Amino acid sequence: MAAKLIQFFDVLPDKQAEFEQFVLKNYIPEINETGLLKVVGSWRVVSGEGPYHILESMANSLKDIHTHIQLDHIQKLNHLFHFLITNYKTKTMVPTGHLEAAIPEGVHYRFNHHYDMDSDRFDDYSQYMQDIHIPTMERLGIQMIGGWHVAIGPGPNIVVEGAANSVETILAAVGSSEYRELIDQLNTMVTKFGSKILVPTGQVD
Repeated sequence: MAAKLIQFFDVLPDKQAEFEQFVLKNYIPEINETGLLKVVGSWRVVSGEGPYHILESMANSLKDIHTHIQLDHIQKLNHLFHFLITNYKTKTMVPTGHLEAAIPEGVHYRFNHHYDMDSDRFDDYSQYMQDIHIPTMERLGIQMIGGWHVAIGPGPNIVVEGAANSVETILAAVGSSEYRELIDQLNTMVTKFGSKILVPTGQVD
């Protein structure tokens, strides 16, 4: 089963140039070279709560992520990384089964929802996702690219990922009455709802 590691952090104000050089020349290449994890996205949060930088990596399994972070040279690499950042936290996630995970080709922008699901409403939630939420979001121009459960790390415990070709497309969707009605219905089945708009940093092709 595929798994995802998300790293959240803020860059120290006086370390921005050093951070960018380190991430491009050392951090991302050395992570990818292990063959256990591949960095697939580097994002800046432009709407939503911080931390305001995100690295997104994919693995074939939770076991591969665990093996990766236990490697001596990765631990040393992370030690150096922490001299450049603050407010660091991670989430390790596995698919919910409601969406087939996909990474769009080319430059795109993310619109992610996160929340805790009411376990008593699981069947209702599953039906809602398939019949209403996914079709409506895609009609509004948001391609639904992943549904994830947080296996390790802080909540909320569900992350649903969307992608669009521009921030303007996302803002137009959010401003529509159709979206507001959609979220009103979702909020009858979840708690702690929040969202983020992410733009690419350019550090990952």
